[in-house]
Order: sequence, then structure tokens, then C-alpha cells
Amino acid sequence: MTIPPELKPLIAQLRAQHPKLKAASDEQLMELLQQAAPAAPPDDAALDRMSAQELDDLGEQLLQQGKGPQAEPVLLRAQAKAEQEGDHKNQIWATIHLAQLWFQRRDSAEAHGFYQQALALAERLNEKRLQGIIHSEIGQNYHRMLVQYPQAIAHYRKSMEIAKSLGDEERLDICYDSLGKIYRQQGDFDRAIAIYKEANGLHVTFGREENAANDYGNLGIVYQEQGHLERAARMHRKSLEIRERLGLEADVANSYGNLGIVYQHQGEPDQAIPMYEKALAIYERIGDKPNVAQLDGNLAICYEQKGDVARALALYRKSLATKERLGDLPNAAMTYFNLGTLYRDGIGDWGGDANEARANLERAKALYEQVGDAPNAQKTARALLQV
Repeated sequence: MTIPPELKPLIAQLRAQHPKLKAASDEQLMELLQQAAPAAPPDDAALDRMSAQELDDLGEQLLQQGKGPQAEPVLLRAQAKAEQEGDHKNQIWATIHLAQLWFQRRDSAEAHGFYQQALALAERLNEKRLQGIIHSEIGQNYHRMLVQYPQAIAHYRKSMEIAKSLGDEERLDICYDSLGKIYRQQGDFDRAIAIYKEANGLHVTFGREENAANDYGNLGIVYQEQGHLERAARMHRKSLEIRERLGLEADVANSYGNLGIVYQHQGEPDQAIPMYEKALAIYERIGDKPNVAQLDGNLAICYEQKGDVARALALYRKSLATKERLGDLPNAAMTYFNLGTLYRDGIGDWGGDANEARANLERAKALYEQVGDAPNAQKTARALLQV
């Protein structure tokens, strides 16, 4: 099942706003969004009879379906009607949803303008909970702009401060996760570790085992990125033990996959393969095709490390077929790149195939350019020069 490009940011947003949905596959979340779709948008006369809240609810529903052009006029009506009626809370929500609309369109400047409108009104009304939500979403907007990391961190921390004062545990979890992620992306591993440990301390204290397992998994990823592979494996095993005990099937698969990555980085494909196979069996059983494709690719790398050309090529092609069917262009590009370098370099007595290498690398470069990934497009161009 192909995920429409306009739904991908909605799926990511749904996961960010509802941490309990993190383990669901993209296809499962797409089905949820589709099930919530209205049968047909009301006509102008019907819209005129709707209250500001009804208009905002409809606009949000259309937004969640990736129907931005239909959502925009409805949300603008909601915003105007709420302002006319002095319904400030729905005015704030309509403005937040308009900001989300522009965020989905990847227009950070327009999104920021609406977020600032919403924040100013929430501050004037002393709506602390809404202020926390808005600061968190402004942080996400800056986060995506890459060069605006300091501003993103400032807004995440402001949202965290408000969430702590209100006891808003769900928003606090989002802030911990967002801050940890941004510090990791900056390469500031010590701060990322401190954030995840702070979150873990609270989760352990209050008996929130599922969240504690997520913290251990995040710590494992940071330790792996630091090169502390034994420490990373210990964290992933702690996470795995909790998830297995709680029966969190998709999260168990995630832990097995993370352990496989650690063993793979240690140059131990024979230990990585059974971890990947356990994760793969779960993802196949629950129908999580994106992760099935990812694990097929990881297994291909392991068999490449072992010198098993036939298995590596078969798994790369299987992974690629699924990624292309799902419309996952960034990961399809990565698989084309891996195939290209395998054909270019060969393994052992197998000398590779220059024509196949060139064809796969050119396809990888074209896809990276299509999705706007300039660094990887340049990396692939350099790889082509070596064919």
C-alpha cells in the first residue's frame, strides 16, 4: 500500500502528538486517518450555520486527511467566527491548525506567523496549557529549519517548563523526546544523555515502565552513536526486557532491531542476523511493511559483510521493491546506493559489475536530488566517479 506524500507529514505529526501511537506502522496510521475522513465537505450555506468549534473540528479533520486546500478556508472561517463571537479558545485552536497547515506545506515562515498569533493570544488569556503546546510546535518548526536549533531548543524548554508546572505528562514526554533528538542531531551527546536520563528518572520513580523502556532505547542509540557499543547493547537489553514483559510486540521488534544494529557495527554479522530475524518475524506478523523493508536492507548488509553476494543482492532487491511500492523515496535512494557500491566494489572473488554499479548509483543520485537531500546526492556523485 503506497503512502501518499501529503499524508507522510501528518503521520509523523500524529506520532509526535500521541506517543502511544509511536509503535504503529505508517499504514496503520494512514488507515486511522482515512477512517476519520468526512464523507463530503459541507457547502457554503452549511458552513455558515456551523459554530466556530464545529468549523475548527471540521478543518482539523480535513487537515488530518491531507486535504489542505479544503481545510484552509474552513479554518479561516473558524478563526474569523471565533474572533467575532469572542470565543478566544477556539480562535487559538483555529490559528494553531492554520499554522499546522503551513507546516505541512513546508512553509516555515507562514507557519511561524500563525504560531506567533496563537501564542500572543494564549499569553494574553493566560492559557498555560495552550502556551505549552504552541511552544512545543514552534520548536518543531524551528527544528525542521535545521539552522534554527537554538530557537527550537528555547521553545522546547519553555514548553517543558509549562508542562512541568501543569503536570502535563504527555506534553513533557514529547519535550524530552524532542530535546534528546535535537541534541543528538547536533552531536551534543552529553546533553542528549542528560535529557534521556532525567526523563528515565521520572518514569522509573512513577512506575511508567513503557516510557522507561523508551528512555533506555534512546540512551542505547546515543551510546551507539558515540561508539560505546557495549553500553549501547546493555541499554537495548534493558529496554527489551521491559517491553517483552509488558507484551509490547512492536516495541520488542524495535529493541531486537536496535541490538542487531549494535552487533552489525561491532562487525559481528552472525550475532546481528538472529536479532534482525526476530524483529523481522514480528513486523511481518503485524503487517509493518516499512520496517520489514528496513530489516531486509539491514540483513543484506550483514550478508554483504559475510561475503554472501547472492543473499545480499536478493535482500537488497526485496527491500528496494517494498520501499518503492510504499513510495519511500529517501530509503529507496539509500538502497540503490548500497547496491551501487556493492556492484562497484565486489566481494572476494566476485569482481562486481561496473554497468550495474553505475545504473544503481545514478538512480540513487536522482532520488536524493528529487527529495532535496543535497549531502547524499553529492556523496553519490563522488561514488560515481569511482566506478
